Amino acid sequence: MDTFIPLFIAVLVGLGSSAQIAMIGGMARLRSAPESTFTSMMATLAGIALVLAFRAFRGDPLQYFAPLDRGITFVVIALVATALLVMSMKGLNIGYAATGLFATVFLLGTAALVPTLGVALFFGATTAGSIIGAVIFDQIGAFGAQPTPLSLMRIVGVLTVFAGVIIVRLAK
Repeated sequence: MDTFIPLFIAVLVGLGSSAQIAMIGGMARLRSAPESTFTSMMATLAGIALVLAFRAFRGDPLQYFAPLDRGITFVVIALVATALLVMSMKGLNIGYAATGLFATVFLLGTAALVPTLGVALFFGATTAGSIIGAVIFDQIGAFGAQPTPLSLMRIVGVLTVFAGVIIVRLAK
């Protein structure tokens, strides 16, 4: 039971990861793959920078050398990344701006949960969440994708991934 909540959070992180993947795929239908990736990365950079700025302003010491040890530096980074994100979003649905925030959650979740769960269990749980999200996004044809109906074999595949997570957890 001691790992249930971290495991559940890791599954949710995986669901977010599948949303990011589906959204980047949607952007790539309208822009090139590198452009879609850049847009996502600007949101990720802005998100991480804001988290670091918040920590610095809250009084948590940042373990960087100057000038990266100050909150204001990360505010500037967040502003520049946000400006680049806004410019890269021209002509896209505004919802795509959230794409990189899923990566922010994934990266922060990795740093927070791997020490508790271990790499294999975290990876398995996020993969389980990702596959659930992916099957749902495929089913509905999210972000312009060709819909792929749910089938018995897809359900067996999802259950197999979950079985793998349980095996990794029990073997711990």
